[in-house]
Amino acid sequence: MPRSFDALLFDMDGLMLDTERLSNETWRRAGAELGIEIREDMLQAMVGMSFQGCMRYVAEYLGDEEAADRLQKGSDKHYQHILRHEPIPLKAGILELLRWAEQNGIPRAVATSTQRLKADLKLGRSGLGAFFEITVAGDEVPRTKPAPDAYHAAAGRLGVAPQRCLVLEDSRMGLQAGVAAGARVILVPDLLTPSEDDRAAALAVCSDLHQALALIRTL
Repeated sequence: MPRSFDALLFDMDGLMLDTERLSNETWRRAGAELGIEIREDMLQAMVGMSFQGCMRYVAEYLGDEEAADRLQKGSDKHYQHILRHEPIPLKAGILELLRWAEQNGIPRAVATSTQRLKADLKLGRSGLGAFFEITVAGDEVPRTKPAPDAYHAAAGRLGVAPQRCLVLEDSRMGLQAGVAAGARVILVPDLLTPSEDDRAAALAVCSDLHQALALIRTL
């Protein structure tokens, strides 16, 4: 029976790489150094946001653009150290899913809100870059998630209509981006619990990538 999709489009942070927790830790470290309280609601609101979106949000949240800039620079310092010198943890099941897709000749691309330099560093050091010829970064599209631009670009570079793509995402913003692009989205939540609206919008909500692969095999 022919598959109901022609390509797989992947988010990166929180979906393939267990980096959202690392990111949160760098904000906490920077906040401790600067005497700025980092609350969980602030960290949760930034899940899936682009760099520019995070900067705008933190400035508004703190009500102080200068403090937000110092906080971001401190966080980035810690994050760069982790990315360059510490292991980048993979999400459970991602290697099995990517190997299955590769063995079955299924086209795949990455569509991330992360900027190109960091995306390449993460994909390279984690080893996942070997599975993708096509990657679209957040600073390469006019609008970042929840706009559909990254997924439109990724599908276009694969030569596949978005409606024939399956998107794998972990965040609400990513889910909204995939749906807006016209794709079907499998949601694998990371740090946030999906709402009822999220569940209704997704093709399925899976507990991990092992469950997602089991579903994809049937589609």
